[in-house]
Amino acid sequence: MLGSLFLPLRNVLSPQAALEDANVHLENARKAKRSELALTYCNESQKALARIRTSVRKALVSSVSVEDQAIRNEIASTYFELGELLENLKRHDKAQTCYKNSEKWG
Repeated sequence: MLGSLFLPLRNVLSPQAALEDANVHLENARKAKRSELALTYCNESQKALARIRTSVRKALVSSVSVEDQAIRNEIASTYFELGELLENLKRHDKAQTCYKNSEKWG
């Protein structure tokens, strides 16, 4: 049932599109009335971020363009916000992982 609520996984998404997916899931998690549903949205947000992590990180390692740094900052911000939400949902280990990922991207 919940699978139909989420955007389908697409391996061909641009980093910006995957980031938008992650933020949509994050916003839905914030609005969820039930913690179980919020956690499901958080997991989907993490999956969207994971899809871009490897490809983007490799592409941006030596990049210094303003646009590339802006994407990295957005990814870091999304991980941080996800960590805060997971912290509120008493998922401390997952929250710490998100905070660490935020530091890596930022």
